[in-house]
Amino acid sequence: MAEIKSALELALERAEQYGRASKEEMELARYQEQGRGLAVQFLKGEGDLEADLKSLPPQAQPAARLAIKEVFLRNLGLPRENAVDPRQDRAMEGLLLAADNRQAMALLQTEMEQILQQFLHFRSNALQQLKGRFAAGMGQMQKTMEAQNRPPMNIDVERLPQFQEEWLRFKGQLQQQFDPVMANLKERMRQA
Repeated sequence: MAEIKSALELALERAEQYGRASKEEMELARYQEQGRGLAVQFLKGEGDLEADLKSLPPQAQPAARLAIKEVFLRNLGLPRENAVDPRQDRAMEGLLLAADNRQAMALLQTEMEQILQQFLHFRSNALQQLKGRFAAGMGQMQKTMEAQNRPPMNIDVERLPQFQEEWLRFKGQLQQQFDPVMANLKERMRQA
């Protein structure tokens, strides 16, 4: 029983130590918070990120840069509509300013733009193909109705529940294919 108690006491002591942050950890957290604040200001179109970052003490800059990059990377993602969100451009600009290696970041940004354009291209092509397939089916139904002397109906294939279901399924599959690529690229940008 004494072993169990001492193991429990050791675990409690370790937990208590985790609750206290060292002076260095507190400074690191403060620098990271400053970095996040600078990133938010930049996204709002306020402040001069490059100058503000340089005004921080040299020991604060690595932690602040990392926090800045993390804020910007959270603002990058696959487009939900048919175009890239303009806020992503601002985040990309900020990533370049916060990068340790600007040349590497510029190359990664070019790669990101290519991936986003490829994603939009695949999605657009798939949408057109799906519309065509459903329109062909609707055309056949129109001919059947005309043969029965019924007036033709104008139906928007995109509003059909079957179309919506297939489109959602395809978008999910496309997202699953591109998410790991984006995650890998974001990690490389975080390190640049």
